Amino acid sequence: MEEQLEIAIDPMVHLEFLTLQISAGIFLLGVLVSLAYWFTRREWIGTAGWIVCLVATLVLTASLTLRYFNVGHIPYVKFYETYLFVAWSIGVIAVITDPWLKTRIPSTIAGILVALTLVYIIQWPDTAREAGRLPAALQSPWLDVHIATAFLSYAGFAISAGAAVVYIFKSNPEVDELSYKLIKFAFPLLLIGIATGAVWANDAWGRYWGWDPKETAALLTWLMYAGYLHARLVHGWKGKKAAWLNLLGFVCVLFTWIGLSLIAKYIETQSMH
Repeated sequence: MEEQLEIAIDPMVHLEFLTLQISAGIFLLGVLVSLAYWFTRREWIGTAGWIVCLVATLVLTASLTLRYFNVGHIPYVKFYETYLFVAWSIGVIAVITDPWLKTRIPSTIAGILVALTLVYIIQWPDTAREAGRLPAALQSPWLDVHIATAFLSYAGFAISAGAAVVYIFKSNPEVDELSYKLIKFAFPLLLIGIATGAVWANDAWGRYWGWDPKETAALLTWLMYAGYLHARLVHGWKGKKAAWLNLLGFVCVLFTWIGLSLIAKYIETQSMH
């Protein structure tokens, strides 16, 4: 019976990985189209780049949806799944913000970030992509909201950090303003993620806050970006000072998302997350 079930599921697993590979290829194509736009500044090429990013994101959405059906929950248990979810979030943010902010910078940065991420995880062995069981403590709608909003905020911060890098090398006020607007977009999402995570923690462990390393790092990340917004709005920080502070905030994001998990694995310690 188990063998029959494995055979029935196997094509879906292959389809999941196939759509992931196709999406990576389309994102790479999108990077080439976007670069052509920046060299020529022809608007139709920029529009084509956004359309390619949209198609790639839709294909990646199909891969993420297949992953959901294959594992039976929102993909966030394994490292492979978190990379996949954040890559998808970056694509979604770019597709939304390009027409909203009337610039092709988000889709260009997103194309590079997502393409590199997908090419990276495609190389992982099959064992890294195996479905992970969802512990009882993780079976909560609050956790789903917590993960989704946190990862969407990470995506916004990632594109903003990319814009900050662009600004450091080419001081363009439009890029500086774009970076700021993306942080304004992502900042409340991170706050919602932290708040819903606290509600889930109370349901799962009977306390809202326990100063777990992940909780503490997430709070420090939020405070870092709060400091950025305060410096910008109250003290008028713009330009390179704001860009470097933005990048420092994204280092906090990477440490919260990836760094702590790698450290915990290396020193063989336990975390509630």
